[in-house]
Amino acid sequence: MACETFYLPTVIYQGIGCFEQLGKVAASHGRKALLACGRHALRRAGILPRALELLSAAGVGCALYDQVEGEPTLPMVSQGIALARDQGCDLAIGLGGGSAMDVAKAVAGLLPLAGSPAEYLAGRKVERPGLPFIAVPTTAGTGAEATKNAVLIDPQQGVKTSIRHDSWFARAALVDPALTLHAPRAVTAAAGGDALCQAIETYVSIGASPITDALCEDALRRIGRSLVRVCEDGSDLAARADMLYGSLMGGMALANARLGAVHGMAHPLGFRYNIPHGVICALLLPHVMAYNLPYATAKYARIAEILGVNTSGMAAEQAAEAAVQAVAEINRRIGIPATLRGFGVPREDWPAIIAESLPSGSLKANPRPMQAEDVQAVLEMAIG
Repeated sequence: MACETFYLPTVIYQGIGCFEQLGKVAASHGRKALLACGRHALRRAGILPRALELLSAAGVGCALYDQVEGEPTLPMVSQGIALARDQGCDLAIGLGGGSAMDVAKAVAGLLPLAGSPAEYLAGRKVERPGLPFIAVPTTAGTGAEATKNAVLIDPQQGVKTSIRHDSWFARAALVDPALTLHAPRAVTAAAGGDALCQAIETYVSIGASPITDALCEDALRRIGRSLVRVCEDGSDLAARADMLYGSLMGGMALANARLGAVHGMAHPLGFRYNIPHGVICALLLPHVMAYNLPYATAKYARIAEILGVNTSGMAAEQAAEAAVQAVAEINRRIGIPATLRGFGVPREDWPAIIAESLPSGSLKANPRPMQAEDVQAVLEMAIG
């Protein structure tokens, strides 16, 4: 039997109200924080002002970088590093969704290193640990509070890929469902679609283990019963909690088992056609599942059960197909497009999309081996 590892050094603070521990937690890791977040939503919700109060009360200085908008980019990381160096920061905090957390994670990881962020995104080795990083998610989607990679866009090179290192796990994550109550429906749906996708992809990944399976099954149970519910009623705190914990557990699992073809294809498609990450992942998911059916039948059948499908009397193949339909129905109910048809993905771009997908580590972890013709087959399905 092969020896496998499950690694998660992050201290996780969880529960409604745990955000109030931010100052105390930050003070145990540094004296001045680079705080990365977006421009407006967290101010309006009162979350950013409260974060600044908590840090100040604990004697932690703060350099605010509130320019994280949309997908995380290398210029954001470079600006954050410059600010953190200028202000003498010795830790970084990501407050927000996956973009804010990935920017803060990259700032923390790269600030002490020589060379530009672009060099590391292009493959230069991260040789030593960076600054401490604290994650405070305010959306339920990427699970970035529990992963060791930062997914970044290089606008100059036209690529979206990851930098990763074992030391890039957050030292602490404050997972407070109340922080997600402000998220509008569109953000909730897109982020939730990503969380569902990550739990399913990790569950059937070639790197899956009994530990990651257990995490994914509970994540799927929570997301399956609460994603539609929270999109219909954003004030439902129990559903918000299910989604945030499901996202967290998906992140814990994927950090140790990897993902699949959806994420391998989502990066070039999302970047090229300006499709939000959660939307493109959710859109591709049922198509990739259908393509993978012969290679992950038993696990897809189990997913159908977890998502509430009555599989009694069904053969495994039928139950697996029912899982694909269950995911497609969730997408329909939360407003995710069923196909790529409306996004302007011309056939002449397909060779480039395929070429950009093939090097992905996620693609290599897919249960069905993926070559160029396989990526093309999924594109054919997704175009509709």
